[in-house]
Amino acid sequence: MGTVLTRIPTDFKGFHAYTKENTNPIYIFGADIVGKMLAELFKHYDITITAFVDNNKNKCDTKIGGVDVIQPSELATANEDAIVLIASTYIADIIVQLEEMGFMNWLPIFKILEDNSDKNLESFLVGDLRFNHSGGAFTEDFDSFVLSNMINSQKKYLDPDRLYIRSVDLVISERCSLKCKDCSNLMQFYESPINISVEELKQNLEDLCAVADEINEIRIIGGDPFMNKDCHKAIQMAASYPQVNKVVVYTNGTICPPEEKIAAMAHEKTFIFITTYGELSRKTNKLGDLLKKYQIPFNVQDAYGWTDCGDIKQYDRTPEELTQVFRFCCAKHFTTLTDGKLFRCPFAANAERLAATPSSPENYISIDGASNLTSDSLQKLKKDALHYLRDIAYIPVCNTCNGRTYGDPEIEPGIQTQKPISYKKYDREVKVTI
Repeated sequence: MGTVLTRIPTDFKGFHAYTKENTNPIYIFGADIVGKMLAELFKHYDITITAFVDNNKNKCDTKIGGVDVIQPSELATANEDAIVLIASTYIADIIVQLEEMGFMNWLPIFKILEDNSDKNLESFLVGDLRFNHSGGAFTEDFDSFVLSNMINSQKKYLDPDRLYIRSVDLVISERCSLKCKDCSNLMQFYESPINISVEELKQNLEDLCAVADEINEIRIIGGDPFMNKDCHKAIQMAASYPQVNKVVVYTNGTICPPEEKIAAMAHEKTFIFITTYGELSRKTNKLGDLLKKYQIPFNVQDAYGWTDCGDIKQYDRTPEELTQVFRFCCAKHFTTLTDGKLFRCPFAANAERLAATPSSPENYISIDGASNLTSDSLQKLKKDALHYLRDIAYIPVCNTCNGRTYGDPEIEPGIQTQKPISYKKYDREVKVTI
């Protein structure tokens, strides 16, 4: 049996002293930006890392800064007294995973990071450390963005008394300037895509912020959100709520809104994430120049990490099989808000909008009208939302999805289709928004 968690201090001074007195191997679970920062920080203090661990097989069997990256199956053969530092925002899932493997000496890293805030942790990421596993680089604005997300999410996610949601995708458009045949958000299936009205978006946000105590980031998505001419208004509305820490816009670099609308997006909470698709993303530089002009932080990164999860089929999975699909899904915490409903992922939300899955209230939790509920009713809804977002084994729409598991083989992103892809539609009333 491994040693008890409380024997290992989570503050940096205490942790550093502990490592000097104990020889247990140290692993970092999470081979990405913050994991790299942590490893470089430990080099500064002569703390030896045995290996990185990551659920994404595509990141494994390589080295980061001279340190091996291994899969959890390899960690399972290690000494159970090993110390595992969790460098992930989805800390709750990894805790369960580690404890099932017998590793009880896990630690969150937010206090270690906070205690070293004077070290300018972002400055550690130089050379090859600035590239992701597929070879794409990330911008310096993104370093600070990811670091603050990690610290805040680890602080709040384990609080059982608050409804903290790491991110909520707010669907503001079904329209996209591209038609990627493998889009995991299912844009390739929309025959007559629409924009969502400002009035509906406002109501969605009102209801969300009545239910949630804190949302670390609202992710403005589509389609491409810039296809909605009122995108800047959606950003302003989302940023106005004290429950929302950040507003992140995901766009593909094919559209640059008028300068006055870019200016209207400027807010201390705003971050723009530009995913590029080669020559198709021809407005990237123009957009970047305007974002710099109005001091809006952003990241530009080539598309990568796509897997074969953009199809709609009906499978005949048992409850046990559905539980496995859901358990290992890398998108099950991409909470998505549309039509007054919270879904566990964008696939589920868009499958519902498309009527591409059998109707089931178990696929979502309705928060429609939450802002008008009495205190008692709102507390019940919060409890139900917390259960839906944290405790369920799967949702029925998982039987429509090919699955999106960490480490699935990656496919070429951004392959275009000329026409919407056909699919089976299910008979039910579908809300239409102009």
